[in-house]
Amino acid sequence: MRVLIADDDKDQLFVRSMLLRQNGFEPIEAEDARVAIEKAAVYKPECAIIDLRLPTEEVGFGLIRELKKLDSTIHVIVLTGGDARRLSTRSENDLIDEIVVKGSPSTHMIRKLKAIAAGLGALL
Repeated sequence: MRVLIADDDKDQLFVRSMLLRQNGFEPIEAEDARVAIEKAAVYKPECAIIDLRLPTEEVGFGLIRELKKLDSTIHVIVLTGGDARRLSTRSENDLIDEIVVKGSPSTHMIRKLKAIAAGLGALL
């Protein structure tokens, strides 16, 4: 399964990409929202992992809206360092499949990705 990773922290982008590759996913790296949209249009990922502060939450939410315009079926996982409950009040909440709090064990995100892949019938 192709997974777009959008994160403006290059170290985190590298680590997440390596983690996904080790678990059988095909990571597509993007260091900002503009690059993420461009790569999503070309590579057509089934899932996106978005650092919500890219560098601001408004940019992150804008990216989510644009990805859903490109492909309404793309699964979106949001990474946030803040209180995940506050995201439930945003209109974009309906566009988000999963919220992962930064600092959670990496196995948590991998389990979510594997569940999405299984739902799509993707082989890992």
